[in-house]
Amino acid sequence: MSCALTQGFTLDCKDAIGGIKSVRLATLSDYEGLAPTVAAGDITAFGSASTVFYKYEQLKETSALTETINASTNGSVYYTPEVTVVLSKLATTKRNEIKLLAQNRLVAIIETNDETPHFFVCGVSTGLEVSAGTSATGTAYADLQGYTLTFSGMEAAPMLKIEPASGSYEAMLATVTN
Repeated sequence: MSCALTQGFTLDCKDAIGGIKSVRLATLSDYEGLAPTVAAGDITAFGSASTVFYKYEQLKETSALTETINASTNGSVYYTPEVTVVLSKLATTKRNEIKLLAQNRLVAIIETNDETPHFFVCGVSTGLEVSAGTSATGTAYADLQGYTLTFSGMEAAPMLKIEPASGSYEAMLATVTN
């Protein structure tokens, strides 16, 4: 049987941190142009490097990545990644960029808050789309004045992880980010 189990898992060390440090976004077509090398669920290299991903740094404890496994009794399984991004301060430049984000199919590279960050990539087959968003002034002095965006997708396979075949995450990401 091709879907036979292959391993078990023990408890991991308590060293994972929740939340997102940054999100890098690019159009699906720009991502495809990078010709990524994918092996066993990991992106190990980009075949053609160009500056296409734009980095959105995140406020602490405001943003998240969730991937839901959707299975049905008819034998189908698909994955729905959802990325929540918060941009503080209302500004015309952010408003204009959000409008462009909403008009595109996107791929996101998510950087975790771990001491040694992990990088996950979602939307690689069909892209993520802006599925919800708000612009708000807040009410209390400590409230967010800014934007909250939700990017959602539907994929045949789970999100990928960036695991450079050689060198560091920083070196690999430097070739594709702005």
